[in-house]
Amino acid sequence: MTPKKNGSNLKRFWIPLFIFVVAVICFYKVVDHLPDVFAGILDFIGILSPFIGGLVIAFILYKPAFAIECALLKTKKVFLKNHARGISVITCYVSLAVILAIVLYLLIPRIFSSAMTLFENLPTYYNSAIAYIKDLAGDDGKIFGFALSDITANLTISKILTFFDFSSVGKYLGSLIGATGTVIDVLLSFVVSVYVLLGRSHLAEVTGKLARMVLPKERVRKIHHYMVRISSIFYNYIYSQLIDAVIVCVLCLIVFSIIGVPYALLLAILLGLCNVIPYFGAIIGGGAVVLVTLISTGNFITAIIALASILVIQQIDANIIQPRIVAESVGLKPLYVLLAIMIGGGLFGFVGILVSVPVMAVIKMIIVDYIKNLNGKDTPLVQKQKELASEPKE
Repeated sequence: MTPKKNGSNLKRFWIPLFIFVVAVICFYKVVDHLPDVFAGILDFIGILSPFIGGLVIAFILYKPAFAIECALLKTKKVFLKNHARGISVITCYVSLAVILAIVLYLLIPRIFSSAMTLFENLPTYYNSAIAYIKDLAGDDGKIFGFALSDITANLTISKILTFFDFSSVGKYLGSLIGATGTVIDVLLSFVVSVYVLLGRSHLAEVTGKLARMVLPKERVRKIHHYMVRISSIFYNYIYSQLIDAVIVCVLCLIVFSIIGVPYALLLAILLGLCNVIPYFGAIIGGGAVVLVTLISTGNFITAIIALASILVIQQIDANIIQPRIVAESVGLKPLYVLLAIMIGGGLFGFVGILVSVPVMAVIKMIIVDYIKNLNGKDTPLVQKQKELASEPKE
């Protein structure tokens, strides 16, 4: 009887204790070398970057490819049915290449020309701004209580340039020019995305088999169900935001061209891109447009008209376009959207701002489903608290 008891003690106490001690030591070592751990993780992600990029491209193009494939499967042409997937993938990439070619051929030269003209005229705009500030000064040489000499001294070209760090521009440009590895990674990403789209059924089957090796079949089915819903949230958000940005860009281009805003195409594209960022993007883009308009024209009336036009377009977008295109894609209240943007931006920067809203929508979906599955019952944590409270006190 004694050997069994000793064996039982070994299994129940010493082995778990040993595992716990090993886990604590590993955790301490990881925390103690956290920068090295993160550097190793980033290096590993860098090695897999073409594969990760290919998955992202395949994820974005899956929805149009799937729609084209379904349409081809409904046709009576045997060839189209037998090669529906390949034709759909080729159609997506050809369409993407055509769109990029049109953008590069039609928009990029105009945007570059507008940007070059803007930079060439910056000294003239600067002198006009200084002259306008001097005209605002009163007889005492002050503007809103500030001495004019102090304002102009802080608005010199050298002072303004101190806000920008140009010391590493040459290094960055040299790295960019010689970054053949980046070009190769991008090309590899597209190649990987093609293989992922063509073999997505096989990949899904293999992933399901691997998951069933470590998880019960019912749990795998539930995970698949949630992955489909999460993908739907991200799809709806991405495409709805892109459509909304294009609509805002077109509206701004039309209005800016009518009221005579300089660099109308460049500023319209800027406002459309900023509109992708929830809430704060419209403020940043609108402020930049008004500032450029005021500096380039020197006319307060044109700047005010541009500001009023942006406000009207944003109201149309917020009350008519977004509720029909974007709002239904995530179903979040404004408070949760702001919270998601703050947390995402604080933790992951600009990328966090872009993906924070659909991530918050996913979290909301999981919490709502969990509450529904409780059917009015208490959570395990609340049940444990009730059990502890109901225990008799010694």
